[in-house]
Amino acid sequence: MTKKMIAGMLVATALVTGCQTQPNVQKMQDENEQLQSELDQARSKIVSLQNQELTLQTQINDLKRVMSVLDTEKTVRVQESSELRGQVRRFVQKEIDELKDFMVQSDLLDYIGGELVQRSQVDSQSLLLVDIENPMPANGTITGVSAHFVKPGTFTVQVMRPVQDQMLVIWQSEVLRATDAGVARVNFPVSVGVEQGDYIGYYFQEAGIVSFDEGTGNTRYIDDTVSLGESLKMRALKGERDKRAYSVGVYGLMN
Repeated sequence: MTKKMIAGMLVATALVTGCQTQPNVQKMQDENEQLQSELDQARSKIVSLQNQELTLQTQINDLKRVMSVLDTEKTVRVQESSELRGQVRRFVQKEIDELKDFMVQSDLLDYIGGELVQRSQVDSQSLLLVDIENPMPANGTITGVSAHFVKPGTFTVQVMRPVQDQMLVIWQSEVLRATDAGVARVNFPVSVGVEQGDYIGYYFQEAGIVSFDEGTGNTRYIDDTVSLGESLKMRALKGERDKRAYSVGVYGLMN
């Protein structure tokens, strides 16, 4: 092979190689341009999202400010409303108390219980009395106790609701005090609602505070106490044959 032939072959090889390399370079340039375009688009989206974030943060701050103002206004309104309700309640309670005092003094309230007279016998121990003779004749409200007291003393009053063969204590007064002997009324601090058929129980903490007769009533008794929410079996009560009538009862407004 001559030198001219070898040189020709080298030139041909270089030409072929150059033709193959040039398209590869162009392809890489095109890919770079594509990637650069995508990068620019991504940067543009990032800037847009950052602007949206700033806008949303501004809106959030405004909403927080508005909520703070609303909370403050709500607190003020609640305080004003509470004060107003308190004033109304005090006014209504005062009117109720005055009306109750008027009805008591005018003897316009209903009375449910034994006749308020001096009777022949007194108990020798403290007892829980349940007036079976005089259940509540209708739904209503009771506001206090009337009694012919033999002597001063303390007692509590209970509302008992019959449930089958038992009586459930649904309300109990605080300790009440009779300050003088004779016929007197003792008001409850708060009036209490009753239903038709409820019985009234009286627990006298000392013996001989009220007197009784036998044969004219139906007040049962037990030498024990029953707490609020507890039940008392009817057969546990004594005095069915005694037919006791005590000089005590409750007054209020029956429907």
